[in-house]
Parts: sequence; structure tokens; C-alpha cells
Amino acid sequence: MSPPLRNVSVMLRRSIALALLGVIALTACASAPQKGQRVRIVHTNDLHGHVERAAAVAAVAAQQRREEPNTLFLDGGDCISGTPLSTIFQGRPIFEIMSAMGYDAAAVGNHEYDHGWELIEEFRELATFPLLCANARDPEGKLLADKEYAIFETGGVRVGVIGLITAGVPSLTQKKCSEGCSFEDPIVAARRLVPQVRKLADVIVLLTHCGVQTDAAIAGAVEGIDLIVGGHSHTELKTALNVNGTRIVQAKSYFERVGIIDFAWDPETRKITDFTSRLVTIDADTMANDPTVKELVDTWEEKVDAQVAEVIGASSGLGKKQLRTRIEHIYKELLDCDCGYQNMGGIRAVIASGDIRIRDVWTVLPFDNTLVKLTLPGNKLHAYARKQLGDRFDPNAEYTIATNSYVSDQQEKYFKVTDAKVEDTGLLMRDEVVKWVRKNAGFKPKTGSATSPERGAGPNEKR
Repeated sequence: MSPPLRNVSVMLRRSIALALLGVIALTACASAPQKGQRVRIVHTNDLHGHVERAAAVAAVAAQQRREEPNTLFLDGGDCISGTPLSTIFQGRPIFEIMSAMGYDAAAVGNHEYDHGWELIEEFRELATFPLLCANARDPEGKLLADKEYAIFETGGVRVGVIGLITAGVPSLTQKKCSEGCSFEDPIVAARRLVPQVRKLADVIVLLTHCGVQTDAAIAGAVEGIDLIVGGHSHTELKTALNVNGTRIVQAKSYFERVGIIDFAWDPETRKITDFTSRLVTIDADTMANDPTVKELVDTWEEKVDAQVAEVIGASSGLGKKQLRTRIEHIYKELLDCDCGYQNMGGIRAVIASGDIRIRDVWTVLPFDNTLVKLTLPGNKLHAYARKQLGDRFDPNAEYTIATNSYVSDQQEKYFKVTDAKVEDTGLLMRDEVVKWVRKNAGFKPKTGSATSPERGAGPNEKR
């Protein structure tokens, strides 16, 4: 399904905005900042398509700009994948909505690759702000983002913003989604670019999608970084970390928080001073909403609602670990396998008490993976799978595992093997789970059905 054509004026605004970045870089030296010039940065990360709070976040950003005109609005990536709106339209509406919100720049996250690296070019066209990433290139060696970095002049202070992504993208998506692309170690990329950008900017900001631990490693390894605005690990940093003199911030995920940073830049010492950071909790029901953004979100959601509003069951409430158990049982039953396996990173939401709608299943399982049957010898099954077999386990026997195509694609990561027999059914896992829940009026297996016991996370990952 294709979204409606964008207004030509939106495309022109983007072109003009990108062109102005170059002009700023050339003219910034002409406007020397006042001593102690204040700068504010408003930041978000890991939206994952949850635009239900977008209008409230836009209102917060606009208010911050009214209070402090020298404000930048940045996002740390993973804008898409996590809601029916994002999945059905392959992320396209998310960049239209973010453009209406007034972002100045965003990092590229690993989930921007979920529909194939080729689609990133379309995201760049849809966004009226630059997508920044210095360490990811396509199979021909071309930069996948708009720019490695951008220089913003605000109140006479030149702020250099460098985009970085985790080098682990190939293990965080199906291989075909980033096949042929190359990812430079973000520490190596930072060492390469920080001295270069420092010649053009007064303040250096890394806009990263690497996770807080990698951000800390970058700060410890690379001198001259003033601030890291991060994403990927969904970390709620209520106050900034300070590593090697570099502040590190992150604002949870799903637009549940908005980060606000304030500092002054002293041209004599060439240092930032009076640094503060805080998080604002977003409650769209009680906070002001930007009317333009709200109308845009509502328009897109109306296009989706007819497909996902049907009630297909009921639940007393299921957490992620419970859902994992139930989903593994569904896979096992659908493919008639010995056991089921669902990676925890692929379960993106919980099921609340009450009616279960198709929308809820799509939110729990937003990825376009298919159902796959793996065949492995017993001596290669890890303990997590063996628990499902119980007394039936025989290390000399051969077993079938029902799972999803992402896990199959990353079998070395999950099962420590590379030669498992793979039978891809071509059935979309999400659609088959919807059918099963509809048939059974919920996620609860039929009385007497064999299912694995409630258990811990098992082999886990950040996706």
C-alpha cells in the first residue's frame, strides 16, 4: 500500500533546508558569539513509530524554542518499526510526522534498515531535516545518510552534529536488509571526524544510535567531544553521565520522555559551562498538543484503523515473558514442531487486560518476519530449548524448532550453529498469530495443550 503523494512544497523545504546547512557552515565564522551564549537542545530517541504522543512532544519542543530561541531539536534514531502505522506503510508516515514536528536532524538507527537499506533514500526524501550517519555505506561505498555531520549556527555558536550508528546492524536485522553495506566502528569514525569538525564548530555533539555503553566507550576513547545525544539502548538518563568530560544523554523511548539540555558556551575558554539536563514525561492526554501534528497523526491513523481495529480475543493481561511462552506455543502448534523459539527482542509490547485487537498483535510483533522450521541435532540445542522438551530430550535425536525468519537468519547468534536445516514457510508470523488468537479467542492455549513453562529471558539480545 502506498501513501498519498507528498506536497511538492515539502520537498522544496527539505532541499532549501539542506542547502542552508552549507551556507551556515561558510558564514558562521562571521558571527562571533557573546560570552556565555546560551544554547538549548531538545532530544528524543527510539520512537519506533509510536506517534500517539507526537503532537504533545511537538508542543513541548515549540515551547522550549519560544523560551530559548537558540534551540536545536534532535533525534537519536530508530524512528520506525513498532506500530501498525509504521509497519503497513514501511515507515514513510513517521518521517512526514517528524518533519511537521520541526526536527533539525536525526540519526539513522538500525531499524531504519528493516525494510531494506534501499528505502533509506526514500526516508531522506520524505524528511525535511537531514538524516546523519558517518559510518554506514551502501554496497557501492556511498554514504547512506544525507551527511556525515551538519554544522548548525545558533545565536552565534557553531554546533557540529556528527551522526553515528552501531556497527552491529547486520546482526540486528535480517541479513538481506543490510546485505553488502559496510559499517565502520563508531569509535574509529569518531576519531576520524571529531578533529575535522572541530575546525568548523565551537561545540561538538555526537548524535548516536549505538547504546549508552558504546557511547561511554566513545567518550572514553576520543578527546574533544562535548556532548553525546544517544539512542538504541532505550535508557532513561534522568541526568547526564559524564565520561572523560563528555556528557551523555538519552531519553528512554516511544516519545515517553523528551530530553532538554541547557548550556552556555564561553568563546574565551572555548568550553561549555553551566550544563544542565533533564527529562520531561509526556502525557498526551493532559498536555498541550500541537494541532497541526495531531491532525496529521489522526489522518494517518484513520488509514490504518480499519485494518487493525477488529476485536479477536480477550486477555487478563500478558507481560513480555508470558507472551514469549504463548507465542512459542503458537509457533510450535502451527508448524507441528518439537518446540518453539521467539527472541525476546522481537516482542515489542505487552497485552493489556481487556479486549485484544489486531492492532495489539501488530504492536507486539511489528516485524515482517515469516514462520520458519529449523532442524537441529539434540547435542546442538541450547538449554533454553531443552527445557521445552523435558524428559523427552535425547542428545542423539533430531529436533524441529518453530521460529521466525530473523532468528533463522541469525542462527549463529541464537543457536551457535551455521548449518541448521531451514524450511521457510513464507507465512507472515504476525498474520498467523492473529489467525490463531482469533480462533482461540485469546493467547491462552486450549486446555490440555502442551506448552513450555514460564521462564526467564534465555538467550537475549538488544534489537
